[in-house]
Amino acid sequence: MLKKTLTIGLCAALLVLPGAALADETGDMIKRGLKLYEEGNLSKSMEELNFALAQMRQKKAESLTAIFPEPPAGWTGGKAVSESAGAGLMGGGISASRKYKQDGAKGSAKVEIMTDSPLIQSMAALLSNPMFLQGGSNGKLIRLKGQKAILKDSGNKRAELQMLIDNKILVKVEARRADKAGEIVQELANKMDWDKLKELAK
Repeated sequence: MLKKTLTIGLCAALLVLPGAALADETGDMIKRGLKLYEEGNLSKSMEELNFALAQMRQKKAESLTAIFPEPPAGWTGGKAVSESAGAGLMGGGISASRKYKQDGAKGSAKVEIMTDSPLIQSMAALLSNPMFLQGGSNGKLIRLKGQKAILKDSGNKRAELQMLIDNKILVKVEARRADKAGEIVQELANKMDWDKLKELAK
């Protein structure tokens, strides 16, 4: 069982990093892990590979922060933050978020991006379920730049938009206490760096 777990870790590590990227610190750890594995030192090998995988998750999380849109006119954007969690913590996943505040008003918004999480499969299942999409309380199905999205606009200065990018990246945009909240969440979603989003989804 231990060898099987280690083999999965080795495959994951090698798949995430392309050959050219193996020259950095993370690549060195993977090489050390492989060497220890070949020497039969499975415990030390797993330590190296698990640490390397954690670093790769962290790097991917940090790369998400470059995707967030600039604030709409009359709004100010906060600093983007990222987070990565292993499979044992809340189902795992890599995420990043950025908050926005309406100048001189109470309006607020938040954009969240998540990948490598079981929540994405759940969202994909909902988007493909006709019964779910027919329910008015579940929101309205729309398309943004060719991607399916669900828009929930209460009409009471509150709206939420969720969409999947190539069934691999979940984007969630919320607006609270904001005039035309439904338009704000769509504007923020449209202003994201879609090229980088699709690149990460590969």
